[in-house]
Amino acid sequence: MAGDDRDQGGRRVPPSVDARHARGVQFGDHNVQHNHFAPPVRSAYLEHVRRLAPQTLLDRDAELARLAAFCAGDQSGAYLWWEARPGDGRTALLSWFVLHPPAGVRAVSFFVNGRRTARRNRDAFIDVVLEQLVELTDGSMPGHLTESTREAHLLRRYAEAAEACRRRGERLVLVVDGLGEDDGTDARGASIAALLPADGPPVVVTSAVGWRIPADVPPDHPLRRWRARWLPRHVGPEERRRAAEEAARRELRLRQAERERREAEQRARQEQAAESERTSRAARAEAARRASTLVGGWILALVVTAWFAWGWNDPGIARILTGQLLLGGLGAVAGLVVPAVRLGAAYRPALRSPAAWLPSPRAALARGAAVLAFLVLGGALAHDYRLARHERLIEELVRREQQLPGFGEVLTLVFLLLVGAGAVVAGLLVGQSAVAPWQQRHREARRSGLPATRPGHPTERPGGAAG
Repeated sequence: MAGDDRDQGGRRVPPSVDARHARGVQFGDHNVQHNHFAPPVRSAYLEHVRRLAPQTLLDRDAELARLAAFCAGDQSGAYLWWEARPGDGRTALLSWFVLHPPAGVRAVSFFVNGRRTARRNRDAFIDVVLEQLVELTDGSMPGHLTESTREAHLLRRYAEAAEACRRRGERLVLVVDGLGEDDGTDARGASIAALLPADGPPVVVTSAVGWRIPADVPPDHPLRRWRARWLPRHVGPEERRRAAEEAARRELRLRQAERERREAEQRARQEQAAESERTSRAARAEAARRASTLVGGWILALVVTAWFAWGWNDPGIARILTGQLLLGGLGAVAGLVVPAVRLGAAYRPALRSPAAWLPSPRAALARGAAVLAFLVLGGALAHDYRLARHERLIEELVRREQQLPGFGEVLTLVFLLLVGAGAVVAGLLVGQSAVAPWQQRHREARRSGLPATRPGHPTERPGGAAG
């Protein structure tokens, strides 16, 4: 208000002007004019946002598209509320969005600093957001701001800035990150959430998981009507690399397990087929033929040897030795032929190979010594027995029927029977020792999953290499 000079209590008072809401003042006298305009406000908060934003935002295309669609909506008082855990990348997402908004969108932002107290965060919110809103209206900061008037100026500037953006063909959006990171409300019970517009530009807010709206937010405030969305966790390059490596290792393990499963199934089928082949009637009959051939061949060779050693001198002794050898053959049948039939196709000695007939040198020496001892001892006992029998026959001829057999005759007969029993046991042991390598080969083949039905020597491993 301007006026003429007038006296007040004898003093001359110059005219005054109320310019508290004026953008500039113009005054002058005698063709001298002075123009004073307050400088327009220019917010520097984006410099702080640049410090928060990442150099490159990765894997957030879906969230950026959601933000763009939200900004394109025309619903007044709309809120987009995201919940996220610390480290999930919400600040990186919103700072990137503020620096790179969609075309035709002007973003006013504030990022809560968790290191500040609630009071300082709330004061900072008013200062920072009010400065950005004033810049959008091409105005200057209101003068004489106090704690009692700052909130009212902020709430009024929401609508003014939104209208100014609308006239320029733009859309205003308010972005607030980190609600609830401070103490929630200051000592006066006032929160940042209570300063958010109730009917104005769309608002994007983020908060910690489980954050509750403060009590000072009015019951009809739109923030209470909008439900929080879950912000997917952001995965950094190093974590993505580790996740990719772990996924590759997991895929490799799955492929390895699948390959092992197929191999196990194939081995099971092969074992089943080999077992069916091994235990078939034809295989058992062939095993019995081979074992019987070996037993019969050796018995025949020993019988020929016994007749060659004793038959020219005393055929009776040769006949007794032949009987002993036949008893040993019966033991060999029990020790070799029966297990060979059980092995079936797993018992396949090459009968045309000397290795199938001749054991190792050590075993051959031991068996040769045993055969020699058998021929000598058995022949001697048989000779003594025949002499005793001859004397007995002479005595019977002179009619001594009532005389009991002599002690020498009985003792010789007992030893002869023991030699026969020993022949049976020896044949059994020789047969078992002959079939034991084939049984061991079959057990190794079962453990390795390879067939052991190939003809050869029992000392060869199932894979075919010589042991």
